[in-house]
Amino acid sequence: MEGKVNKQRELWIDAAKGFSIIFVVMGHSGDAAANHYLSWFRMPLFFMLSGLVFKPVDACRYLGWAAKRTKGLMTPYAAYGMLIATVLLLFSFNVRGFAENIARLLYGGLSLTGPYGVFWFITCLLFTQLLFGFIVRYPMRTQLLLITAAYSLSHLISLTSLSTFNLPWNIDVSLLAVTYYAVGYYGKKAIPALIRHRLTLPLLLPQCAGVFALERTGMIRYSLNMKYKEYDAVVLDLFIPLLISLTICAGVYGLTRILPLLWLGSLGRNTIAIMYLHLPVNYALKYLLGADYGLVPFTVIGVGIPLLAAMWISRYPLLSRWYLGHSGARPAVSYIERSAVSRRFSAGD
Repeated sequence: MEGKVNKQRELWIDAAKGFSIIFVVMGHSGDAAANHYLSWFRMPLFFMLSGLVFKPVDACRYLGWAAKRTKGLMTPYAAYGMLIATVLLLFSFNVRGFAENIARLLYGGLSLTGPYGVFWFITCLLFTQLLFGFIVRYPMRTQLLLITAAYSLSHLISLTSLSTFNLPWNIDVSLLAVTYYAVGYYGKKAIPALIRHRLTLPLLLPQCAGVFALERTGMIRYSLNMKYKEYDAVVLDLFIPLLISLTICAGVYGLTRILPLLWLGSLGRNTIAIMYLHLPVNYALKYLLGADYGLVPFTVIGVGIPLLAAMWISRYPLLSRWYLGHSGARPAVSYIERSAVSRRFSAGD
């Protein structure tokens, strides 16, 4: 979702995004346990990784940048929304249902369910980027005060009847998301340095295991659902998602040093089709089969078929602009890890 990628970048970031979208698909499989635990971190991880690659924009260029970001994210939103609504119309011939689906897409937020269930994330991501892009024009002290205020306000909303109020496009969820986004941005140097340290993963893994164990034994009660504004633990909503997200990043970084994970990096750079299509594809297949088929098949189908669709779409510039948010097949990415491996081989290591 970032724009041009013809520069050198780090494989672990795209690989972590690849894992993130897999976790999203797994969480929507209908497996209650998987959804409960994956919801703790799958969306915060996405926002943190997005913040990690965010580039601040000058105040004088903000409006043009905001218009470009809106077009880049909302064009696929509209294209996939119309595609799904049209397919449903062709199968049901329900014109009223078609009109209702269009209305739901226009309003967004909690009204998006069924095959549109994940569309809320795109509008939330857009408002998070626009909000953070506006905040970074101020001095650091003001930035931190605004982020803290947004985080506090998000929990105030969650703890009151305002949590059931359906604001358009999940605008209010951006108040929480901007905190995870900010952690990624402010941690541009600290996070890579942390996950590269050889002691980081051995130290983080037991802490993650401890959190899961405490929840499993009932010593703590924790849940997180950003779409439905279920985040009422002010401290844990910062600690647990970021602890698990950093652990995943450290683990992924370690894997990229020993395994050929370029395919996972490619997956991470093509999350948009998977995000939009994994629910409609699985809903259609389960309808045709007349039965549910479990976590693993749901995940494989939900990742594989949309990824193949994205590869086909990328061959056509017009379709790519509509459904992928860019103009076609992107240039090859030069990864830092891949370059390092090549140098070692060249040296005879």
